[in-house]
Amino acid sequence: MLARGINAGRLILKNAGFCERSPLNRGFSDSAKNGPSTSSSGLGPTIRSTPASNAKAAQAEAAAAQAKAHAQGEIPGDGRVTSALSAAGNALFFAALGGTAYFGYYTLRYTTPEMEQLIKERKQPENDFPGRSLWIPLMSWYAENRRSIEEQVKKYSDPPSEHLLPDLPPHARHVRTLVLDLDDTLIHSDWTRGRGWRTFKRPGAEDFLRQMAQYYELVVYTDQLPTYADPILDRLDPQRFIQYRLYRDSTQYINGKHVRNLNYLNRDLDKVLLITANEDAYSLQADNAVKLKPWKLEPEDTALLDLLPLLEQVFRTNVPDVRAVVRSFEGQDIPSAFRERMRALAAKQQSQKPGLFSGLRR
Repeated sequence: MLARGINAGRLILKNAGFCERSPLNRGFSDSAKNGPSTSSSGLGPTIRSTPASNAKAAQAEAAAAQAKAHAQGEIPGDGRVTSALSAAGNALFFAALGGTAYFGYYTLRYTTPEMEQLIKERKQPENDFPGRSLWIPLMSWYAENRRSIEEQVKKYSDPPSEHLLPDLPPHARHVRTLVLDLDDTLIHSDWTRGRGWRTFKRPGAEDFLRQMAQYYELVVYTDQLPTYADPILDRLDPQRFIQYRLYRDSTQYINGKHVRNLNYLNRDLDKVLLITANEDAYSLQADNAVKLKPWKLEPEDTALLDLLPLLEQVFRTNVPDVRAVVRSFEGQDIPSAFRERMRALAAKQQSQKPGLFSGLRR
């Protein structure tokens, strides 16, 4: 009877949710409720860790170490792999440096035709030398690619045609050509913060064009683009005294400068004069160039008008080679020097002119 009563009581308590817990269950339950327990020895709290918390801690520690290494410039990974990559990078760098120096020497020392001739000579059996079997194919490859690159560059540095102007008709072969630069010769473009860009025509420019169109074939040869030059020339020369306009693409690009190469004009150079204020423009044919002082908006400038007597005289006297005229003024201001010559000539003629009654005798 007593045993039955005890069992009945346990069943009632179990149904009510008050089951007896084992010491292990009580420990986990208490720990979950109350947090870390204190050991009986009084040495402090005892933290019970789980596998999940250990993994998180390890991940956090690894991330912190990686961030520190990145901040210090270290490359993560195995030390042996890092060392191998570093050695390979150094080898490639010094190989490239050595190759650049080696080919650079031949680039500076020899032109492409000279390099090809050198390879041809060293291919001869009697010109044997150590490393010949490697040097010849390597330098042949270098010379071939160098010529290919130079040909590509030449397409952009040279004028698009060897004849920039059309042929003169047979009855006009005697005509002389007057080539005019644009900037600081006929006009000057100036910029200020208040008004921006404005273009001014040189004093006497319109009269100069009108006068010279009677004697010369007029050509403007500028290093500017058509989008810049055409609107200016349309206003400066509405009557189209200037017969041809040549732009930047018609210049020859040499050492970073746009040179006016008169050989491409399809005209005899003994009948071509270039008027410019740009020293770079006439570097190839200095004997054809009449050099002016660059115009920088000086209102009293008369350089173009001062040239008119000389250019008219060249036409009227039918000078066989205009280059001889230019050379005769070397190192001088041409308009001023020409005026002095004309004064001296007039004075000489006046002194030699016989008087009205000089032939009469007593």
